[in-house]
This record gives sequence, structure tokens and C-alpha cells, in this order.
Amino acid sequence: MNWVALGAIATCVLAGGIGFAVWQIWEARRSTNAQVAVGLFEDLRNAATVEKLRLIYDLESDDFKCLPNEKEIDYVLDRFDMLGALTLNRIIDKKLAVETYAGSPALKCWYKLCHYVRKGRERRGYYMENYESFVRLCLDYFKEANVRVMFYKKGEEDKGVNLITELEKDQFSPRSTRQI
Repeated sequence: MNWVALGAIATCVLAGGIGFAVWQIWEARRSTNAQVAVGLFEDLRNAATVEKLRLIYDLESDDFKCLPNEKEIDYVLDRFDMLGALTLNRIIDKKLAVETYAGSPALKCWYKLCHYVRKGRERRGYYMENYESFVRLCLDYFKEANVRVMFYKKGEEDKGVNLITELEKDQFSPRSTRQI
């Protein structure tokens, strides 16, 4: 019997087993990430969160002086921050995150809350950087795809604001991951 051939076969079987184990670990990780993504998607689409988004969309600049519902705003921001972290770490596909999950709502909330987030950062230090990066990613994605995202204020439905052009102004412009 040729011992060299037997050793080569054993090595191939061992390498195949290691490759299969690595593949199983990769698939388990993808499955877990998919579960997290689906949970986040459901959370961003449930009735309570949609109501919180509407509350944010209806805020006026005077409302920020005394917010009675800061916890609800932080709840939504935390979800966007998590979505940003998952997207920036490539756990969730960028196109999926922007087009399907929350690209447009992320831009709308940033438009209403960017000053709130910036003041929060002054008080807390590190605060909502993943969300801000995600907003920049969404803005760049929509610009490149030539997609208009409009924001309509309650009672002024005929005067929509094009968020793609509005969020490029210095007062609203989100920073990219590199800038942060």
C-alpha cells in the first residue's frame, strides 16, 4: 500500500471537513444576522413605531425646547442607529437597508431631528454616529439613483421639500463615516 497516497487522501478529507465546518459557521452567522434584520424591520414597521415617526414628522422647531416625548424620539433614533451599524458593518445589504428598510424615513427624521441629535452629541459625546452615517449613505444612494425624496409638512401638502437638495445644506448635512 502506498502510504503517501493514503496520507494525501486523509489530508484532503480533513481539509474538506474543516471547510465544511467553516461554511456551517458562516451560514449560522448569516442566519442570525437575518433574524436580527427581520426583527428590526418588523420593529420599524409596527404601528407604534409608525406613530412615533409621525410624531417626529409633525415636530416644529419650538417643540424642541421642551419635548414631552423624548423617550419616543430616542426609541426611533436607537433603531436607526442600529440599522446604521448593521449596514455599515455589512451585516445588512446597503441596497436592502436603504430601499426596503428605512432610507426615506431616516432622511425625514434627520431633517426634523438633526439639531436635536447634534445637541445630544454635545451633552453625551458619542451619540448617533451610526445613524448620521446611515443618513449620509441614504442621501448619496438616492442622489446617485436620481430618486427624489419629498417631505410634506402637515397642512402644507402642496409645498413639499425635496430632502435630497435640502440635506445638502450646511445646517442639515449629515457627515459620512470618514468625516466622523
